[in-house]
Amino acid sequence: MRKYILIVLCQLFIFQSFGQKKGAFHPPLKIPMYLSGNFGEIRSDHFHSGIDIKTQGSIGHHVYSIDSGYISRIKVQANGYGKSIYVTHPNGYTSVYGHLDRYRNDIAAHVKRMQYKQRSHMVDLYLKPDQFQLKKGEFIAYSGNTGSSSGPHLHFEVRTAGNQHPTNVLKYGFDIEDRVSPRFFSLFINPIGMESHANGTSERVSSRIVKESGYYTIPYGSNINAWGTLGISVEVFDFLNGSSNRCGVYKLDLYVDGQMAYSHLMDEFSFSETRFVNAHINYEERFRTGIKAHNLYRLPNDRLRIYNNQTSNSVLELNEERIYELRVVATDVAGNQSELKFKITGKKRVLPTKNPPQGFVRSMKYDELNVYDGGEVIVEIPAKALYQDLDFTFEKSPGITGSMTQFFHIASPEIPVHLPYTLSIKTDIDQSLQEKLLLITLNDKGEIEAAGGGYHEGAVVASLRNFGLFAISADTIAPEIIPLNGSTGGDLSGRRSLQFTIIDDLSGVDKYEGYIDDSWVLFEYDMKNDLLTYTFDIDRISRDSSHELELYVTDAKGNVNLFHSTFTW
Repeated sequence: MRKYILIVLCQLFIFQSFGQKKGAFHPPLKIPMYLSGNFGEIRSDHFHSGIDIKTQGSIGHHVYSIDSGYISRIKVQANGYGKSIYVTHPNGYTSVYGHLDRYRNDIAAHVKRMQYKQRSHMVDLYLKPDQFQLKKGEFIAYSGNTGSSSGPHLHFEVRTAGNQHPTNVLKYGFDIEDRVSPRFFSLFINPIGMESHANGTSERVSSRIVKESGYYTIPYGSNINAWGTLGISVEVFDFLNGSSNRCGVYKLDLYVDGQMAYSHLMDEFSFSETRFVNAHINYEERFRTGIKAHNLYRLPNDRLRIYNNQTSNSVLELNEERIYELRVVATDVAGNQSELKFKITGKKRVLPTKNPPQGFVRSMKYDELNVYDGGEVIVEIPAKALYQDLDFTFEKSPGITGSMTQFFHIASPEIPVHLPYTLSIKTDIDQSLQEKLLLITLNDKGEIEAAGGGYHEGAVVASLRNFGLFAISADTIAPEIIPLNGSTGGDLSGRRSLQFTIIDDLSGVDKYEGYIDDSWVLFEYDMKNDLLTYTFDIDRISRDSSHELELYVTDAKGNVNLFHSTFTW
């Protein structure tokens, strides 16, 4: 309790110090700030840590430091935030600007020097306070679409500088209009335990939600009869003016018969805990249908800091034959609210005995080390790798073209995993192939994908963070290098760059190195487009001369392809 009160007081201090005054910060862009994503929005395996500001479908908008300070970090990566800048401010916070197209000239020159020094496109640079000091509103970069961005926008964060926890940007008074209330879409009732049921079944039931008389509810004529232990989940999103994008909800509260039973507030989280999003959501529903529904109860190993510890945040217990009245309140940062109201009738009934899941081996405790040794397959799940106890299952199915063994079904892919577990599959495959071995799995289209791992003492061993079906395969094929736009060679005197598509069929591109006239040169990798680009640099290669290019691309299993050409530039 004291820890929770301390967190709340610290948040109040931060927001009262510099988060409530409208216009206290310079906007990161000088265009209307419409959002395609907000803080705390549910993403794959994480919460969104900032806001995504639309840039009118284009790149190249000036990006500004929101306050005085200095550039403390610059990161360039092929995925993630792409090109990003971190600015540390004297008030105890750090602002982050991601998916940038390019940096201001002097910043870009420094980054390029370090890339050549480290002989790497991807760099993570920590800077001293006196290297790039900034004034409030100073231009630092151009907006872009680099990294894992799916379209032009600026990813923007405000973090507490001491621990680098992302905080809710919408609390800081930026000029972002929000007069739209959250909207409910679906309701899920999940019976938990052997004797629980909802509408005559021990399986999860769902209902669409309609709006009438100013609040949301289940459709007229729908009834929910249930008994025992239930988990309630809701699909609800926030919306902001000027955008149709579904955003995350700031606050969710569940009341049962007028008493608060659950509450969470999306003000701050740490990157070390963001994967707990898989415990926070109805993961099975997300896996099956793609629906992102908040659980209105807390799993045993959910260690997110967003919950109000003054409420139970537990599952719903129906043990009386009467009507239970439930109310869910969704609130956004601007104070707009929506309510979902519905009733559940407690009705006891005897259901047929529930059979254990197919392939059931034994129950596993989430807070204990669990080992399954099936002879040819060994599974080691560390304590706290699961969010709750698991009915572990194991099955086999035939292999397919591309697999060297049958497939082994490890539990169910509908069950989330927090910490990595170890899967070992024994093999006597010829020694000449051992360094090329890895585990594969099948995606939702039935296509083979690499799951990682490698050969070790008679088995292929991988550290995994998902359950599913796995088999052994080998990657012996080098990546493809495909020249684009005349990059094969010849007279390139009128060109600004060389471009190549690089593709690997299984284990994935691991590294790439380009040399012109035996000197390392900077190729930039756009992972989402499989694109490798070298921009001609007059400071490093001479004009009006003949040159020799060597480009090496290596996959994760050490297969190397070489592209060689000569050109004039």
